[in-house]
Amino acid sequence: MQLKKDTFIVIREYMVSELNLKGNELIVYAIISGFEEYTGSLNYLATWTNSTKQGVLKNLKSLVNKGYITKQDIIHNGVKYCRYKAKYSTSSDI
Repeated sequence: MQLKKDTFIVIREYMVSELNLKGNELIVYAIISGFEEYTGSLNYLATWTNSTKQGVLKNLKSLVNKGYITKQDIIHNGVKYCRYKAKYSTSSDI
């Protein structure tokens, strides 16, 4: 997968200073927090982080365990999807 040239993410100050995120966890969190609910692919996150799907799964699991994102499994027409949502959208929520 190749990202479009005009694609961007927003890393907010609280993500670093208050959530203490860094590296790929920071990037994954920033992407998810940019959506009301993230239902995109692992491949998209792996492309952004220049990582593997397995590496992204590790980041997602860590973010869920820290309580920074929620995960909901959804089965639609027999296909399993995961829906992720950032718990904090501004530093005032922390």
